[in-house]
Amino acid sequence: MKPTSCATTGALRALTAAPRQAARFSTTAAVSGPSYTQQPGESKAAAWSRNMDEVRDWRRRQAETDAQVSLYLPPGVETPRSVSPREASISTLLAAGAALGHKKSIMHPAYLPFVYGNRAGLNIIDLDQTLSILRRCASVVRDVVKDDGVVLFVSKQRNATLKIKGRMGDNGFVTASWMPGLLTNSETYFGMEPIMKGTYLPDLVIFSSPANNIGAIRECTMRKVPTMGIVDSNMDPRIVTYAIPANAASVRTAELVLGTLSLAGQEGRRLRVRDEEKASLRKSRDSEWRRNLRTNQRDEEEQ
Repeated sequence: MKPTSCATTGALRALTAAPRQAARFSTTAAVSGPSYTQQPGESKAAAWSRNMDEVRDWRRRQAETDAQVSLYLPPGVETPRSVSPREASISTLLAAGAALGHKKSIMHPAYLPFVYGNRAGLNIIDLDQTLSILRRCASVVRDVVKDDGVVLFVSKQRNATLKIKGRMGDNGFVTASWMPGLLTNSETYFGMEPIMKGTYLPDLVIFSSPANNIGAIRECTMRKVPTMGIVDSNMDPRIVTYAIPANAASVRTAELVLGTLSLAGQEGRRLRVRDEEKASLRKSRDSEWRRNLRTNQRDEEEQ
């Protein structure tokens, strides 16, 4: 067992005291989908095609439902607000349910370094590591935006992406779904001019649920675009460039993580504007100094 900090120990005690309540607050409960059926007189090929259509339709309806469901808060609980990377703490992560992973039986072997322990059959994610990784990822976003880079957020959680555009301006874009071939078949979407100039590629792509965007991650890898995402205990954290170990199925966790990253991007944008203003002021001073110098030289020559 790893050495424990006071905050992580308190979190584990809270989950130990009420394991059923912790499991109830976790949003990782599976929703049963359509089962395979074969009607009388129907061939196996036709049954397979019909069942696949039903599964696709069920997944589409589930995605629409997930995008429309608002965050439920018990009476007396305030709406969680986004925190800056400096204000982020283990307490805020714990309150958002970021410590709750999937069942122990489906944990990915590569995820073991990020697991603090197990309780009530669930993996408990080590929030000490989550906090430090979240701050490093926020620094990456801040530096990308400071260099006038473009960050693309891919998330179906509408509440988690409402303020991103207002905070990051032209440096941040949001999409609810990834169009297949957006990067690998770009001429179809953008034409040849942006491709020749190389202006169609984002500098960083952030996924709130990498498990549902494997094709998008593959396209980013082919185009050498770094990726970042919230990785749960049932996933391989190596699937993205910057993995944030947390509960990927929690709406509150997605709001907290994406809000923190967008605030980091806002800070990077503010730093870039400040540097541009300083450079512009320095350039105007230099121009004025050269103008005065030429004027003085001309006056000396006339005398």
